Amino acid sequence: MKGLTRNQSFAKAAALALCASLVVPLAGCSTAASTAPGVQKVVVETVGQSGLKKAHMAVGRVMGDTESAVMSKISGRVVRVQAEIGQEVKAGQPLIFLDDKDYNAALAQAIAGLQGAEARLADTQKGTRTQQRRQIEEKIQSAKAALDNAKLNLDRVKALFASGAVSQSQLDAASLAYTQAETAYQSALQELSLSNEGATKETLASLQATVAQMRAAVEAAQLNKNNTVITAPISGKIAAKNIHEGETAAPGVPLLTIVSREPVVEAYVPEDQINSIKVGQTLKVRIEQVSSEPFDAKVLAISPMANAVSKEYPVKLSLPGDPDQWKSGMYAEVTLPDASSKTVTVPDEAIVKRGSERIVMVTDGKKAMARPVITGASDGTNVEILSGLQAGEKVIVVGQDVLKDGAPVQVINEKVNGK
Repeated sequence: MKGLTRNQSFAKAAALALCASLVVPLAGCSTAASTAPGVQKVVVETVGQSGLKKAHMAVGRVMGDTESAVMSKISGRVVRVQAEIGQEVKAGQPLIFLDDKDYNAALAQAIAGLQGAEARLADTQKGTRTQQRRQIEEKIQSAKAALDNAKLNLDRVKALFASGAVSQSQLDAASLAYTQAETAYQSALQELSLSNEGATKETLASLQATVAQMRAAVEAAQLNKNNTVITAPISGKIAAKNIHEGETAAPGVPLLTIVSREPVVEAYVPEDQINSIKVGQTLKVRIEQVSSEPFDAKVLAISPMANAVSKEYPVKLSLPGDPDQWKSGMYAEVTLPDASSKTVTVPDEAIVKRGSERIVMVTDGKKAMARPVITGASDGTNVEILSGLQAGEKVIVVGQDVLKDGAPVQVINEKVNGK
């Protein structure tokens, strides 16, 4: 290989080794003399669209017993406890009873207040009764008579004052009496007018708001009374007892602990596959410690928040059959729906790393051309090309590492679908 550079010598050796490995000998591969000096022999593959072989499995663990604390929502003295450690209980079963005397009194008071508010509203909505209207009319007649008398007296005093028979103070007193009589008469007339028109919208709105407020007070008092009976939040077995008769229960303090025998599988699904599953969907789950055969499990819940590090979403699935066969910590494999998608891909070996740049070498059959690309996901065999390459182009998959942009090449083999 006298006169050849070291890279050219390496390229010739690689080409001869490749030719020797081909099942069907290709023309021009038998000797080095058949290739023009400086021409690199390459193998190409046509770019196509295919589905990446993404992982369709999610791993998880069996989550065993679920603990739930029994707590009171109100304060109260405990008068009875119907729970012992080891006892099986059902969700909603009464377990602890608090003294309800004060809460019964508060409820009775709230009911009385509501009844009074409703009565006032109803009375106002009915308007003035006949008897009340008659009394107002009698008041008007009396006020009119008083006004007439005051007018006659004022006229008389004015005449006497003009003749000098009465003083100024007597005239002022007669004038004041007339003004007061007139005011009383006008007030009686206004009272009759209001009784005929009924209550104003503002008055009715205020009374209705009072009724609504008292009704809410009754509901709150009833809720407090109901909370004097503390029930089991879930079905299970009493595992701890922290309260006894005569002690005081306070909100937020655990009184009992219930262990539920309803184990589930908690699996962790990658973010690119989480949208392929829904709550209520049935997936295949295999737990080797129990059976080598997969079983159907229903998706119970999907967390809306991914793990900040792994970017995986916790998903809970049901476990069928006897709950005693599932032990906390058992390894589980969950088969996910097919999440592959059609995209432009090339073999991993076609990607050439040059600094921070990723390129592929394409060819028109005569020369190599460097093509910068942006890569995406990889399944270990093929890599997704997000931009820089189109389906149908020929990518060099053997010999590309030593090529420069514009270098002459000779295609000695073309792969189809990686073969």
